[in-house]
Amino acid sequence: MTTILDRLFGTFIGIEFKTDSLVISHLKNHLSGVLLLSSSSFELRNDEVFIQEVKEYLSRYIAGSERVFVCLPDTWAVTKFIDVPATKSKGSLAQLMNFEIERHIPFDIANVVYDFQIVDEKESTLSVSFIAVRKEKVEYVKEILEKLSLKPDAITISSFAVMNALELSGSTAGGWQDVLGLASHSNQLGGKGETNISLYLDNKHASLAIIKSGLCVNLRFFNLEEYNSREEFMDEVAKFLIEVQSRYRIEKFNCLIISGDFEGSVGIPEELGSILNAREVAVENVKSVEVQIKDVKLTGQLASVGACYAGLGMGTYRANLLPHKMDYEVKRLASMTMKVFLALIIVLGILIFTTEAVQHRKYLKRMDEVIAQNEPQIKELVDLSAHMNNNKKHIEFIDSIAGSEITLEILSELTAIIPKDTWLTNLHYKGIAVKEEQKEKEGGELIVQGYADSSSLLLPLLEDSPYFEKVEFVGPIKKAKDKEQFKLSAKIVRPVEEQKEE
Repeated sequence: MTTILDRLFGTFIGIEFKTDSLVISHLKNHLSGVLLLSSSSFELRNDEVFIQEVKEYLSRYIAGSERVFVCLPDTWAVTKFIDVPATKSKGSLAQLMNFEIERHIPFDIANVVYDFQIVDEKESTLSVSFIAVRKEKVEYVKEILEKLSLKPDAITISSFAVMNALELSGSTAGGWQDVLGLASHSNQLGGKGETNISLYLDNKHASLAIIKSGLCVNLRFFNLEEYNSREEFMDEVAKFLIEVQSRYRIEKFNCLIISGDFEGSVGIPEELGSILNAREVAVENVKSVEVQIKDVKLTGQLASVGACYAGLGMGTYRANLLPHKMDYEVKRLASMTMKVFLALIIVLGILIFTTEAVQHRKYLKRMDEVIAQNEPQIKELVDLSAHMNNNKKHIEFIDSIAGSEITLEILSELTAIIPKDTWLTNLHYKGIAVKEEQKEKEGGELIVQGYADSSSLLLPLLEDSPYFEKVEFVGPIKKAKDKEQFKLSAKIVRPVEEQKEE
């Protein structure tokens, strides 16, 4: 169960299961909103090596018990958007949806897990979205998470998670504004009266959503490996959109939104927009979307971050395949009780702060009087203390250099091999451990962060050095204007010649 403290101060793990990979993102929520702490991707395999790789990442970057929110591949699910008659009770709606879902799935409903939610209300009908996934797929995911010592708090599908991330892009997600129901959603998916197309791509799959007045009314999934060329894939998209345009009586699409992480995606928005126009599917404009969380651009992490939004109830699409308390009402604002409760906390906090401030002011006034009387003696002590601290720092620095001659050698080597177009923003160095009788070859570690024209060129440069080995990137490489932001680690070794001389 997600509590009010989670909505303000919680830390979370978002996990996206793909057909062949796993993406993990670590997020923290605080008063000012959600912050992305770290993210990584792993090849999904059913062996102990994969489990150990993920555990090492979790132990390095994620400490303690965190809430876990998961999204599954769209190809595993049956997803529908339907209109049903409005019912008088929640129990009647649950029975009606059980019947409707069974009509739309190709297997026995006893072999699936499903969830649904109302996304819009009309006078006599309800617009409902539902997802259904075979139980064996959910159990497979649970088994992997159990090996990683993780327990999921909510499970949804990737398309819903992505739409949550797009919906909250460019706005403050989480924090006190979300709890009070004051957080505004961005207009990325479109406003009232607009009909947009949202196309999310990764390296093997794509999902296409039809968005009317900010709400999804249709989803279509594509396996990119089934198409021989980009043009063939785009042609299939255009055909589908013509069918949708006729079905929903859409005169034109206001915007085509491209998001995700797709190899060779340069030019796709322009080419697809051109094909749509050529096929008389009017699109007003085309744009690529980069979602940001506290100034961090997201591409491959969209779904894993959006899964956290869904689990926290911050996005529109909150369907959860795990057993949970059903809530069929459309979420628009926080409950009045929660608002009043938080308002009382704020008022009490102001009163407490004001009272303490008055007491502190009186105390500080008395302290100022005592300090004024002893100011000459205090000044002498401050000057003497500063002089002693300065001498202490000089001594410690000299001792550290004398105790580890290789430190200067490593810094000199790093300065010599780093290209001129590369600059470092952070360097963390752990010295080599030396035993009394025998010096170890390995034991030190160097972690550097910075910007480069081509981060991949740094690996062979460091590997060729006699001082570094096992050079690897730590975390994803991010594009920052004309540079690439990188973070890599390397094991430090003593050169063979040096060891022999010793």
